[in-house]
Amino acid sequence: MSRTTIPIFPLPEVILFPGTFLPLHIFEPRYRMMLDYCSESGEEMAIAPIKMDLFDPKNPHPEIETIFGWGSIVRRDPLPDGRSNILLEGKGIAKLESYETMDPFRIGVVEKVEPDSKYIEDKLFVETFDRILYLTKRILLSEGAKEDLILRMNDLWNHPFPVDFISSILNFNFKQKQEILAHPDQIAKAQLLANIVEEMNLGE
Repeated sequence: MSRTTIPIFPLPEVILFPGTFLPLHIFEPRYRMMLDYCSESGEEMAIAPIKMDLFDPKNPHPEIETIFGWGSIVRRDPLPDGRSNILLEGKGIAKLESYETMDPFRIGVVEKVEPDSKYIEDKLFVETFDRILYLTKRILLSEGAKEDLILRMNDLWNHPFPVDFISSILNFNFKQKQEILAHPDQIAKAQLLANIVEEMNLGE
């Protein structure tokens, strides 16, 4: 893992998975300031889900999940009134250690989780992920996905976070998605997702 600081944007039930793209509309003054900070510090930003079971609308700093996705701003469209539309590309997963500051926006001290591909050679992972791919293709076909998308699913064997990516494109419970993102073990993550896609196929 590598330790660094990164601005954190808290949002309800939003996860930035590695390898995905998240469009955002920035309008609050403090987050406009965050964008300025990002432009001066490498264009990196984290998206942290707010813990809605602890949410207090009077609290300006709601509790957030401590494991979340981070990414790079790859597109920025400023609007005349100071608002902006941006596109964030998910680059990885980070674990919050502490805060450098909370005002005017959060800057967290985090450990970035480095991709480790050793699990790819594990027989249990290979068998589990192969099953996940098969079931995911069935789900996507039933939802009318195009054939080229189905074929490209095989490329996920080379993705640094393959289980997280599949979790991002399937429609299932947010808490389950957060559990998968936060789990430190890739094989266990795969087993969690395998159980979910099995249930989704049974429900077709």
